[in-house]
Amino acid sequence: MHSMKPVVLVIDDEEAIRLFLEATLEDRGYEVVTAGTGQLALASAVERVPDLVLLDLMLPDMTGLQVLEGLKERYPHVPVVMITAYSQTDSTVQAMKLDAFDYVNKPIQLDRLLAVVAKALEETADARARFTHETQADLFGGAEDVVPSQSPAMLKIYDVVRKIAGGSATTVLIEGESGVGKDVLANLIHRTSPRQSSPFLEINCAALPELLLESELFGHEKGAFTDAVTQKMGLLELANSGTLFLDEIGEMAMPVQVKLLRVLERMTFRRVGGIADITVDVRIVAATNRNLAAQVRSGLFREDLYYRLNVVQMHVPPLRSRHDDILPLAEHFLRSYNKKFGKGFKEISPEAREAFLEYGWPGNIRELRNLMERTVLLEEGPILEKDYLNLTAEDHSSLELPAILEDVLVNPLPREGVALEDLVHEFEGALVRKAFEAADGNQTKAARLLGLNRDKFRYRLKQYGIKEHD
Repeated sequence: MHSMKPVVLVIDDEEAIRLFLEATLEDRGYEVVTAGTGQLALASAVERVPDLVLLDLMLPDMTGLQVLEGLKERYPHVPVVMITAYSQTDSTVQAMKLDAFDYVNKPIQLDRLLAVVAKALEETADARARFTHETQADLFGGAEDVVPSQSPAMLKIYDVVRKIAGGSATTVLIEGESGVGKDVLANLIHRTSPRQSSPFLEINCAALPELLLESELFGHEKGAFTDAVTQKMGLLELANSGTLFLDEIGEMAMPVQVKLLRVLERMTFRRVGGIADITVDVRIVAATNRNLAAQVRSGLFREDLYYRLNVVQMHVPPLRSRHDDILPLAEHFLRSYNKKFGKGFKEISPEAREAFLEYGWPGNIRELRNLMERTVLLEEGPILEKDYLNLTAEDHSSLELPAILEDVLVNPLPREGVALEDLVHEFEGALVRKAFEAADGNQTKAARLLGLNRDKFRYRLKQYGIKEHD
């Protein structure tokens, strides 16, 4: 695979040293970013995570040790090489205790510096590759859908998965935008737990109306409602001793929330139309792209259920804030679809890589995966070019507010007030129609325009009687 130049962050308050190191390292094929203060350095590292840091012990606004601590707290896997004077022995020892990779003394001996830089990058690349491709795969059963991550936020999430692997009953709530991989995490939790040999079942709470969702979860007795011609076991029974993943839990209707709360409290429930209590042993993993705490405050979600679900919480960050994961993910999918379609792509062009990094990824990993699948299928290698991608940020500003809201938003409220729920219903229906038209009847694109997943959008199409085209 084609790889980008290693990024070296040079932190030194002496401009002459910064310029010298920048020129020297760039001549050796490295990309160099410089900072003259600790604050600028930490801000720079947030904006672009370096592969290696060269850090002077003496800075005008912070000590080098403080900067080292800040870097290690945020990016534990990035090697930091200290630049020290011979007189700073105590600080050098302290730096090594804080997990600095190595140190070089001033005046800087070029051969020594370049050797340390090369060694640090080589060792951390090896360690990262081992963790990425072996350790993560071992931890999560070697599954192909486990996408290796270098993001500090994701590594922390994987760490939480490891910690709860030994337990089997802990309820987990996964929050994050559509497409970030909440379902993959739910699967990891199941496969690393003692429940791994039992069923993993999932249901999207947004895709089904209330009665159907209740029937799917709890089952029903024969004759419980018009279409109940036979007795049916629900997912809670079918997932007994395993894991049930409830996606888009924030869309669950209040009556179903009440019944789910009883399951979490006692692990018992009744089928729809039934009179006998059924007891199960199921781990519940729930996911939402909404802010459940805000929904609790606005009365849309039960507070007691929220606390029952929120025993262990994971917030999966969007892909646009996991900058150091974008290219590894693209390469991961390139390898995967190369193999699947028998294609010969060897690398991603520099222009395409830049386009990947500049794009906002509103559909997150799902969007990236779909793009790579389509591109590898339709195009020919060996180089994946920018022109193949058609990556342009969509302008959502064309979705103007429906006219029904103009009077309410522009003018004072009428003396008799307004019917808020009716207004919201009209607004949502008009916006769904507008998005569907703007997307030429393409449900996936229309859903993306409204920040919804496809199932949730289809449910709204039916809710508002809008005819589906695809």
